Amino acid sequence: MTEERNEKTIKEQLDYIADKLDESKKKKKFKMPLNVRMSKGKFKKKNFAIVQTIKTNGSVNFKVLEIKDNTIQVGDVYHDASADYVLRYGNYPLLIIPEWNIKPLASGEETKEPFSPKENLKEAIKDGSLTSTEKFILARLKMDMIKPKMQMNFKIILIIIAVGIGVLVVLNQMGIV
Repeated sequence: MTEERNEKTIKEQLDYIADKLDESKKKKKFKMPLNVRMSKGKFKKKNFAIVQTIKTNGSVNFKVLEIKDNTIQVGDVYHDASADYVLRYGNYPLLIIPEWNIKPLASGEETKEPFSPKENLKEAIKDGSLTSTEKFILARLKMDMIKPKMQMNFKIILIIIAVGIGVLVVLNQMGIV
């Protein structure tokens, strides 16, 4: 009789442990990082979106950034932010941007396969939408916009000479020189 009671107790204990394991296997709901949750006041203004950046090493960052002229600036690189690429997370606009590609992930993609960085990189090379080419073009434009410094130095030297001559003329009129 004592063996039956011990078996029952062990069975109850196993059932209890199995129930606890089932509870722990339940998936937790995804929460946005704290910096994004704290920035939700920016959405009262227009043209802000949550940006999920996929880095080349596989890490993911979340930020709230402003959309200007259908582009969004992440670091030094501008990415396309037209309506075709804007997704929704709750009531908030969301852009998923691979760091190496100017084009974000599109909302209309009907693929059943998970996101593959390798395939996305191949598509970016094929389309010519790599960020490295954009960085090269922007650097070239900035170099063309820089004016030579000699013009500025020459103007300053002329102004100093003119002021010096003016001071000499005034001092000569006063009879000091």
